[in-house]
Amino acid sequence: MSKATTDVLLWAQRISSRVKPKPYELLEVKPDCTLDQAQEAYHKVARLAHPDLHRTALNPDELERVTAAYARVAEAYRQLRAQKLKSQRLKKLSPNESGKFADFNAEPPTPPPVVPPPPVTVEKYPPRAVTPATTQMSPKALVYYRKAEMSLRRGDLKAAILHLKMAIVADPQSQFLRAALAEVEFEIGKKT
Repeated sequence: MSKATTDVLLWAQRISSRVKPKPYELLEVKPDCTLDQAQEAYHKVARLAHPDLHRTALNPDELERVTAAYARVAEAYRQLRAQKLKSQRLKKLSPNESGKFADFNAEPPTPPPVVPPPPVTVEKYPPRAVTPATTQMSPKALVYYRKAEMSLRRGDLKAAILHLKMAIVADPQSQFLRAALAEVEFEIGKKT
């Protein structure tokens, strides 16, 4: 029998022998431990005694003892965690603080001053123009036309030409798209 198997069986015997233990006793931590300390203790137990770690090394009776002990520790951790969380949420008022809330007829405290919202920033690009030509395009052509506009704003003329050509394929009857393509091609011709 390996040392790990012996350790886990001794641990299971120690946990099983305790009668009506407190949750912190099963986790083997101090009664005033923090939530982090309790969690660390539970994780330590899980690394040592989780039943899945010992399925092949233990016979069925031993595995049942380890599983039962682990279940007791897991329930103890759940209870201790719930206690700690509840005590954190419901902090008792000191005598000085309890007097603050005793007089319900007192005037409420003055609210903090209202801070005006930050000024509205102006968009970097002007709003898109809605022309009769853009309202008459097919939806797919309009998507490509808007992509061409974005490419032009970035200064990417080749991408703009590509998107305009895709728009023309989507809407071959549009004279507006053909004129826009001619303008971009003219600009490229000027630069070369």
